[in-house]
Amino acid sequence: MKIAVIGTGYVGLVQGAAFADVNHNVICVDKVEAKIRHLLDFCEGKRNDLPILEPDLPRLVKENYDKKRLRFTTDINEAVKEAKIIFIAVGTPSNEDGSANLTHVRNVAAEIGEAMNYESDAPIYKIIVNKSTVPPMTYKIVHDIISEKTKNEFDVASNPEFLAEGRAVKDCLRPSRIVVGTANAKAASIMEELYAPFKDREVSILFMSNIEAEMVKYSANTYLAAQVSLTNVLANLCREVGADWRNVLEGVKKDVRVGRFVYSGLGFGGSCFPKDVRELIYSMGSHRPGTADLEYVKKIIEQNEAQKGLFLPVMEKYYSGLNGKRFAVWGTTFKPETNDVRESAGMHMIKELLLRGACVSAYDPSGSEQALFALSLDERVKPHLSRLTFVSDMYEALKEAEGVVIAVEWNDFRNPDFEQVKNLLKKPVIFDGKDIISTRQIKELGFDYFGVGRPDILGFSRK
Repeated sequence: MKIAVIGTGYVGLVQGAAFADVNHNVICVDKVEAKIRHLLDFCEGKRNDLPILEPDLPRLVKENYDKKRLRFTTDINEAVKEAKIIFIAVGTPSNEDGSANLTHVRNVAAEIGEAMNYESDAPIYKIIVNKSTVPPMTYKIVHDIISEKTKNEFDVASNPEFLAEGRAVKDCLRPSRIVVGTANAKAASIMEELYAPFKDREVSILFMSNIEAEMVKYSANTYLAAQVSLTNVLANLCREVGADWRNVLEGVKKDVRVGRFVYSGLGFGGSCFPKDVRELIYSMGSHRPGTADLEYVKKIIEQNEAQKGLFLPVMEKYYSGLNGKRFAVWGTTFKPETNDVRESAGMHMIKELLLRGACVSAYDPSGSEQALFALSLDERVKPHLSRLTFVSDMYEALKEAEGVVIAVEWNDFRNPDFEQVKNLLKKPVIFDGKDIISTRQIKELGFDYFGVGRPDILGFSRK
């Protein structure tokens, strides 16, 4: 397959050479003549170094250049004309305010659009792929710019890179995963063909929307950055109290759950996480008062508490106030397969709905009794308990309710009888606090749907 890679920096050069190594025909483009001259001099044996230092990259570039599968040019018109797939792999440095500088991306998109206006006997169709790290909605910016420059057919795909310096060649030849964002079946099929050699190496290829693909890169790096920060916060405290973080880490790593909590929801609860983090904050305040580390750990609790109330302003706006309205709440335990209701999202939701004047019908497979007892001890909530009913059937909770809040991922809640849910609710509205409901069915049946990590679906209210 003929490929153009625009930009011969870290991402473009490594990825271009990797594509050539699996027998694609690759032409790398850069408008900086000195960089292209440097690459050609290396390939022709006139110098021993590449513009970037990366293990095994010199071999990869030289071998594929010699086999005539990898070329270098400053002529973007030539590259666009020859290629079926055109990768944008230019720099996106940060502006002073922290935003991404998309100047190079915009300029390249305009050049691609203009270069597509060549004469051809066959219909012209190209796939332009964002390989650069770009913020959400950049794919639309690229699409709009190219549309202004050409009438020929094209699609924009998002294909973030996951290269780590020092092992970028390994990451390209055997990536941890390949993420492709596109809404077009034709483009998806061609991208799958492009990456077919990597599937033979048992590499997963994930297809999703453009904006989801754009979010993957930022989300993954933020997870990793947070892991590094939290590790340093804990290591700093270990130093202060006389512990060796390396020894502590051995105990932490034995917990198979570490790294598992990557699913969106209404926050954590239970008897361990909230308590232990608060006690850590106390210790941090004793040993490292006034530090950024202390503030960082405090934010874990602050964010979690805010997360439990995520739906409340959404509901207030949707219903124009909650006073006098009835809602169903599915789930009072902090997770499935337990009856522990301590600091659960469902309990938080019940309390806040009652305090806002709403009526609540609640159901949980195992935690109703414990929930009612805990609520009766809350002096703020006690005066409002007459507006709370616990029922023994999940569907009974829906009768005369304006909507249902799913607060726990019990299996019973994952795939309910949606027709029955719709018939029992006054309005077919679901607030999915664990993102467990099939949105395809929701769309087909005309529900309004609000999730935590998903876009809202307004199938009912827009009728």
